Amino acid sequence: MTPESALRAVIFDMDGLMFDTEALNMKGWMAAGKRHGYEMSEELIRSHIGANAETTKRLMREHFGDDFDFDAVRGDRIDYAFRFIEENGMPLKPGLRELLAFLEKKGLKTAVASSSDERFVRFYLQHARLNHEFDVLVCGDMVKKSKPEPDIFLLALSKLGFAAAEALVLEDSYNGIRAAHRAGIRSVMVPDLLPSTPEMESLFFRRADDLFGVIPLIESLIEPVTQ
Repeated sequence: MTPESALRAVIFDMDGLMFDTEALNMKGWMAAGKRHGYEMSEELIRSHIGANAETTKRLMREHFGDDFDFDAVRGDRIDYAFRFIEENGMPLKPGLRELLAFLEKKGLKTAVASSSDERFVRFYLQHARLNHEFDVLVCGDMVKKSKPEPDIFLLALSKLGFAAAEALVLEDSYNGIRAAHRAGIRSVMVPDLLPSTPEMESLFFRRADDLFGVIPLIESLIEPVTQ
């Protein structure tokens, strides 16, 4: 790796990567669907992991029909998650605090690039109490196209002021790994609800079992940067 391409920034997905919220959201979708008379399958919910609200709405209406009241069901799903977090705290993924402390020590910039709307990202970060200030936040309602399109990651790069070769994406979802690949950024998959597949292995740079396992991977990429 040349000095010009030394690692300078790490871009985090949020749900399922930083926070153990994908499982929480699945329970929320199922409970909200049942309340409104819809049977939400795990397969359907998994199909939109990593996607923004508009993509999720399209996938659910393709499944249930155009009269599916997406806004009402989603509203109940959001209430379910917010109540849980307010009552129980934010469920952090193992190794998150340690990884963020390591990145601060090494002087690397950090960004969150999530398909969730900005209000969710800020709510989650506020309740997580991470004692870490991310340099950049890019949310699903800031771009027109959701993951697997690269828009979220390209905007994060632009705000960070770095080239794709200087960044690393951490993702748990297939759509996120595809988006990072299309943006030309190396990615590390840290599986959550979705296991690694041959397709993902052809797209990501490395895989880690958890965020603790990301630390030595990043350490191996750090090179002195000449000014």
